[in-house]
Amino acid sequence: MDFREARGLSGREFVAIESIPGMVLAAGAGRRFGDNKLLARLGHRPVIYHSLHAALGAPLNPVYLVVGHEHERVLTALDELCAHPRLRILYNARWQAGRASSLHLALEALPAEAPGVVVLLGDMPLMTSDLIARVVKAFIATKRPCLPIYHGSVGRPVALPRELFSEFARLQGDQSGLKILERQWENTTRLELSSAEEATQCDLDTMDDWQRILRHSAVIQP
Repeated sequence: MDFREARGLSGREFVAIESIPGMVLAAGAGRRFGDNKLLARLGHRPVIYHSLHAALGAPLNPVYLVVGHEHERVLTALDELCAHPRLRILYNARWQAGRASSLHLALEALPAEAPGVVVLLGDMPLMTSDLIARVVKAFIATKRPCLPIYHGSVGRPVALPRELFSEFARLQGDQSGLKILERQWENTTRLELSSAEEATQCDLDTMDDWQRILRHSAVIQP
């Protein structure tokens, strides 16, 4: 697949860069936050808008957005992004079964020829198109699992080769795929994050997380 748009939504140019599909998991209720965290306002836009905007500004084609809890409100909050030609919206009627159900749905929707997929989360509004593009580039060069590393921990996004799809498809509930990645550790491309990139790893689960995101987001674009 080729990323045929001369300019992504981030304003960065992606000319003749090969792309792979991406998925943004955004179906859960996020009960620990106390409200729908995806709709919390960061700058002039909700959290989910920022997360999806970063995905659509990167060399991902297509981008599958998996929605569930309050999906109509979430889609309304996305405004013009819903009409993006590379966006595919999937509704997970089983979203209460946990994150794995959204992962399964997106894996089943992937084109048969896709060599892999980049997995992103809808509650990471400080993610950047540039970091996603780095992961895509590394995956295309190696065809191996690719992910960022910060302070020795596994970061996001994660690029998965097709050979691992069946293992991830066996996850249940809110099980993490970390153990699968640990078994692949010697075969995994790990990208060290700079200190300036560490904010990209902020995910929103609690009010403490929200305060940390606010501290890192003095200037929000768009």
